[in-house]
Amino acid sequence: MSKNLFQGTVPYYTRYRLPYPEPLLAEIREQANVSGQGRLLDLGCGTGKLALPLSSFFQQIVALDIDSEMLAAAKQKAGVLDVQNIIWLNERAEQFTSASNSFELLTIGAAFHWMDRKSIAKNAREWLLPGQPMVVLGYTSIWSGTADWHALVRNVLQKWLGAKRRAGSGEYDEALDPHELVLINAGYTLDEIEYQHSHTWTLDELIGNLYSTSFASPAVLGDDKNGFEADLRETLLDYQNSGTYQEEMTFYSLLAYPN
Repeated sequence: MSKNLFQGTVPYYTRYRLPYPEPLLAEIREQANVSGQGRLLDLGCGTGKLALPLSSFFQQIVALDIDSEMLAAAKQKAGVLDVQNIIWLNERAEQFTSASNSFELLTIGAAFHWMDRKSIAKNAREWLLPGQPMVVLGYTSIWSGTADWHALVRNVLQKWLGAKRRAGSGEYDEALDPHELVLINAGYTLDEIEYQHSHTWTLDELIGNLYSTSFASPAVLGDDKNGFEADLRETLLDYQNSGTYQEEMTFYSLLAYPN
């Protein structure tokens, strides 16, 4: 994962990224038999979207991310919430080291695809307590969503940024194997939890969410940001002049248990 992948996104990421639904997190805790006394390792923690809501269910959390601005935002929010049991580390997930059997749970939220997944899967076996899972989470995106307006957004993105999906200063690797295949090949057995969430965006929220991504950040758009936003607003208002846009989102978690 490149350090500039989410350059300039933090204000938008903090405000416009949706939280993981608590019913999904509760089911993960139940299936993983979280004791309340263990340690959690949260890789690619970003602004704390998993570490913070899970903080009261662990004695200690180690949360790390390569992006120092993301970590600063997470620390600030932890201070506001008076959460004091999280150790924040500014480092790559692939460089992290720990003693064997150190963690009751390992989580990765919408960041596994940016990592060396084989390496992480291998190391997780050592870090986790016997029988405990690593959990990979994610959700529907503009690129996979099926609402009519999703296609309109994709068309505007491709008009301004080209046919291939961007990823910071580079392009997203569309040929990546699915997480499921990577984890099965690494010797894990998978349980999957899905949670359906009906969400209505305002136009401002939707644009703010796009600016939080690696493929449509202000840094990626550069001098085209204003033109892109004007085009997108016109396109979506022509489609739905109320300025609100509904989608059926799927949040998922893969609980991967070492064989």
